[in-house]
Amino acid sequence: MPVFAAIVAIFSAVLLAALTSPPGPTGEHAQPQEAGPLAALVPAQETGEVPSAGNYALPPIKFAGDGAVVDHTGRAHRLAKFTTGRITLLSFIFANCSDPSGCPLAIGTLFEIYHASEKSKALVDSARLVTLSFDPERDTPEALASYAQAALADPEVKRKLPWSFLTTRSKADLKPILEHYGQPVAPRQGSDQLNHLLRLYLIDRQGQIRNVYGLGMLNPRFLLADIETLLLEDGTLGSRSQ
Repeated sequence: MPVFAAIVAIFSAVLLAALTSPPGPTGEHAQPQEAGPLAALVPAQETGEVPSAGNYALPPIKFAGDGAVVDHTGRAHRLAKFTTGRITLLSFIFANCSDPSGCPLAIGTLFEIYHASEKSKALVDSARLVTLSFDPERDTPEALASYAQAALADPEVKRKLPWSFLTTRSKADLKPILEHYGQPVAPRQGSDQLNHLLRLYLIDRQGQIRNVYGLGMLNPRFLLADIETLLLEDGTLGSRSQ
């Protein structure tokens, strides 16, 4: 599948660029730093001022949905296992997506957070990334493992926050999950692509959705500020003076 191969190549290039970038001032392996805001772990973007973590509230929206899923090895799980206990960024994707403002953008944003987490013990210990396919017919566990290889084969994977890649065994298993999250997906006539809205979900340790991000909100610094706000709220980072 040419499009799938291209996506995997882009995915691998993102990892290669991160691994070959010059080391920071602390040497080849930067040590975790918690003194500054988490948003400062990634370069600034020209998309507006990042709010100061802890100076705003993220009221619960609703509880995250559950359902039967399988990981990239084919092992069965309940989705709730990946949406409780840690602060979670959940993204819905399909591996064959060729829209640069769709799934590749979401994955690229998560990669920035993934690599930045090496410099934050709080992220490694208290947060996670979860990517769930909404194309189970093509995104089998084997295909998902190939798609996720850039992250799964990262030699520094143990120094970064966990990232799980999930799919479902059937559309029947997937349907109630998508309905609960309000993630519309439809076939595109005459194409192997799927029509969908880009969505990422921020979920707290109790499994409550606290924010939903669309296309105009995928700035990793904004996402990190929101994660830090939840870490301050639950006491993981103590209290920060206002």
